Amino acid sequence: MRFLTAAALVGGLALSANAHFVFVYVPDDQPEARLVFGHAAAPDPSAFPTRAEKTTLSARDAAGKDTKLAVEKGDGNFFRAKLPAEKPVVVYGTTEAGVTQRGDNPPVLSWYYPKVVLGDPFAKGTVIGADAPLEVVPVRDGEKVRFRVTVAGKPLADSEVTVGLPNKGEDKDPLVKTDKDGLTEGFADRGRYCVAARRVEDKAGEFGGKKYASVRHTATLVFDFASGK
Repeated sequence: MRFLTAAALVGGLALSANAHFVFVYVPDDQPEARLVFGHAAAPDPSAFPTRAEKTTLSARDAAGKDTKLAVEKGDGNFFRAKLPAEKPVVVYGTTEAGVTQRGDNPPVLSWYYPKVVLGDPFAKGTVIGADAPLEVVPVRDGEKVRFRVTVAGKPLADSEVTVGLPNKGEDKDPLVKTDKDGLTEGFADRGRYCVAARRVEDKAGEFGGKKYASVRHTATLVFDFASGK
């Protein structure tokens, strides 16, 4: 299986700091998970998140039990899924975004893997691991947080990661790369992070009756980073 290098990610395939992604988050005042498409974990007031329509979600509790969630259209620019009575520690899923094409660029098959961690972002039970085609995992590094990108639980080097920093504008989101251990540099900002990582497979095929030249996988992560204990 081949992967496109950063230099080969052209024509809109490269991960940019101001790109939009599928995020899942849980509002403070509602017992539900919400799916949105944008640069942050909040509904876009100007557009409905059609790209997130074909998403399956599961909630995992502290004991490791997974519960499948029913996703439906919300009463705003978001999809929603009612959470189980047993509070989950993580909600995660898969979004089938289908085959799309921009201008004269080759068509691309896109998948998203949204995840939100509730409570302690560094708890072991919040890592999906081998079952995740692509995953972003927060890693504590002293008073900072780093991000490990994995494919089926194994570190992915040289992955481009957009880090949505708390209380910063979209134009302030840094674009970084993972090292040989799949880790990014550390970030000290406190608050809510919205992170996205991507890998692209140089693999052609057909999906839903449409041909594509490559497959784009994007994993997103939403969590709150509090002060060190």
